[in-house]
Amino acid sequence: MLVRKLHADDAAALQACRLFGLEESPDAYLATLAEVQTSPLANLESDLRNADIHYLGAFEGEEMIGFMRFLRDPRLARRHVAEVRSVYVRGSARGRNVGSTMLLKLIEDAKAAGIESLILAVLADNAPARRLYEACGFRLYEIEPGAIRKAEGDIDQALYRLELDAGKR
Repeated sequence: MLVRKLHADDAAALQACRLFGLEESPDAYLATLAEVQTSPLANLESDLRNADIHYLGAFEGEEMIGFMRFLRDPRLARRHVAEVRSVYVRGSARGRNVGSTMLLKLIEDAKAAGIESLILAVLADNAPARRLYEACGFRLYEIEPGAIRKAEGDIDQALYRLELDAGKR
């Protein structure tokens, strides 16, 4: 398995993996399959060129089996914090440390970029994802009740934080 930073020329592979993920696990994401299907590939290419958006992809051969990203706020007052988003590992690759390998690399890249803390939000009932984040050092700081509205009802969201530069706090 290879984990690497994604670039604009990876947009089509990333889009295909995103679409597969939304078909495979539609309830795990805020975006819907229809929203992603109708989004122009140029938007994703633009994201992959944006210095404040850092995507990683995991590959087995030529196939992308997972991805994740962090977004750094462009405002000076929030540049020290980035948000982890869009975490996905294909079902066929789960249980093989793909998620933890990507997340540890993302943490390393965030430190190298001068980011002092990472935050993330995950559906509170997504136990496997929560175990991954906690195993990589993220700490729960709040549960937001009813944060996400789905057809089956409102779902709580768990909010996590990882301090990368504990000496500054």
